[in-house]
Amino acid sequence: MTHRVGSASEPATGAVRATRSRPPSRPRRAPRTVAVLVLSLSTAIWGASYVLAKGLVDQYDPLSVLALRFAIGTAALWALRPRAAGLLSRAQRRRATVIGLLLGAAQVPHYFGVRESSASAAAFLIGSYVVLTPLFDRLLHGVRTTRLATAGAALALSGLAVFAAGGTVSVVGLVLCLSAAMLYAVQIATLGAWVPPDNLWGFTTVTMAAVTAVVAAPAAVRGLEVPSGPIDWLRLLYLALVAGVAAVAMQAWAQRRLPATQSAVILVVEPIWATGLAVTLTAESLPPQLLVGGGVLLVSNIVVALGSRAAAATAAGPSALPTGGPHSHVHGRLR
Repeated sequence: MTHRVGSASEPATGAVRATRSRPPSRPRRAPRTVAVLVLSLSTAIWGASYVLAKGLVDQYDPLSVLALRFAIGTAALWALRPRAAGLLSRAQRRRATVIGLLLGAAQVPHYFGVRESSASAAAFLIGSYVVLTPLFDRLLHGVRTTRLATAGAALALSGLAVFAAGGTVSVVGLVLCLSAAMLYAVQIATLGAWVPPDNLWGFTTVTMAAVTAVVAAPAAVRGLEVPSGPIDWLRLLYLALVAGVAAVAMQAWAQRRLPATQSAVILVVEPIWATGLAVTLTAESLPPQLLVGGGVLLVSNIVVALGSRAAAATAAGPSALPTGGPHSHVHGRLR
């Protein structure tokens, strides 16, 4: 991004005219607050999907639901803008494919890990990506996380532990859930660095297609189950178009403007949305540990936001030019 500056000289008129000095224009700040709201909205959409998807996964194989969900989303994206994916460069298509493979690969141990553990234990173990994300962000991209942001991530994990108190898990479930957490952490740490600023549609299309390829393979082995009733198809369309296409694109857009650690802490609040909507829309109760854990998670969001803002201000300095992402001064972040 370049800034317009006043011309050093006036057109030749035979005399030099005095010009009034203009104060230097301040660089336009990235819409960080808007990005937080957008990512929070996508997290809320995913939380709501738990309630709507429950009826589907109770009747059909969850891997079949995932395969159909992402296949419909991919088809919708391609049908609306069939040339968008082709406008990506080879490197951008490769990166979108890797992001999709990571996201799709995380779904498989996630699903089988939940079967080997209670829902609360699985939520805690998979949610450990909140502390793994800063580690992978440092290893893969050389991004340093402030102590305050790291403390906020640890606080989020503590809140998630309280939130999931009383859960049980087998050894197999432990390995599967932690594997899913590692894949999610790599995906979150990498996504913001790889999303192109000028073709989010094409990038999302390729990402969704890669996810479909990963989850469709085990679904086909297990036997693809297709919903039969109109209500089930409406739920599936919501999962595909709203919780799939819209929420994935919103996450990609927001993470171009947010540090990976802050994104992870926002995303880990997803169980709060799921529980809150379940209590509101169904007959589920609200145990005290959910209130305490949820409160700790919300506090951790504030802590990490303060740490990320301080880091951005320190790294930018008074003369830094604005960029498309919070870490572009470190590793060329293109989200």
